[in-house]
Amino acid sequence: MPPGTRIHIEVNENNIPCTIPKSVLLGTYLGVVARDPILAPIAFPDWRNKEFEFPGHIRHWILQSLVVKWRNYKTTLKAEHWDSRPIEEILEDVPAGVDKMQWCQLVNQWSKPADKERAAKNSVNAKKQTCPHTMGRVSSVRRQKETV
Repeated sequence: MPPGTRIHIEVNENNIPCTIPKSVLLGTYLGVVARDPILAPIAFPDWRNKEFEFPGHIRHWILQSLVVKWRNYKTTLKAEHWDSRPIEEILEDVPAGVDKMQWCQLVNQWSKPADKERAAKNSVNAKKQTCPHTMGRVSSVRRQKETV
């Protein structure tokens, strides 16, 4: 989109975007932001309090969506690049689009014993899940609006 272009997004009574094509566009844009090494550094333990300017009525939804996309991006990086190789080799294999300094900080974080312990515990808990999420990219709000 050209710089300065604004899109009006309708929200429901819970301030969740419900204009289907426009909310997909917004969600896609937030995914791009979540992968940007300057706007959303992967090395931050938590960046939800960064000073982003969003309309107040959907600020919570946007930040929540950004955090989920950012966390999923880091999960994908770990799944694709964290393996049984020596740490030095993993540090040298910087994924495309990732800042080298941030990659080093993230790999060092993953290699800490406390992080490894937490990851193992989360892996065990994930295997206990009996009802996986199966809606894909479509939110429950959008699904509800489509069926009405």
